[in-house]
Amino acid sequence: MKNILVALVVCCFQVAAVAQSKIEKQLQGTWKMTEMNVGGVYANAVTQQITMSKELESQLTPEKRAVFNTNKQAVLDNIGASRVMFNGNKISYTITGSDNEGTYIVKPQTDGYILDITDGNGSKDSLAIAIKDGKLWILKIDDVNHAELVFTKLAVK
Repeated sequence: MKNILVALVVCCFQVAAVAQSKIEKQLQGTWKMTEMNVGGVYANAVTQQITMSKELESQLTPEKRAVFNTNKQAVLDNIGASRVMFNGNKISYTITGSDNEGTYIVKPQTDGYILDITDGNGSKDSLAIAIKDGKLWILKIDDVNHAELVFTKLAVK
């Protein structure tokens, strides 16, 4: 009985290692941001649309709406120009005009994976990730923000 239990535990670890290795291989390359949902504002660089929650919409004064409309295209352009690149265990990214690089580790989680990033300054961040339908989904939830970023992989030239 003890041998069966040990074999089962070893088998579970091997399955988890194979799954982790698979996602690490899938991550390799350059990904372009196509969608972003942050704090009730959803932006899609492909459809060139930005929408917001009813709560945020109700808070817009005519002046704030004018600023929103003026900056709308710049926001969509920044999203479309955002990239994340995975090369081995190294990561570099440009997200809405801000550049950074560092290293990463992928850890299995009950319903997906955690991407632990250590940037060049030694700062650490943990993000939930998944690859679904050929898209990389990155989720960041903290005390201030709920951010969901969606990327498509760029073809190798």
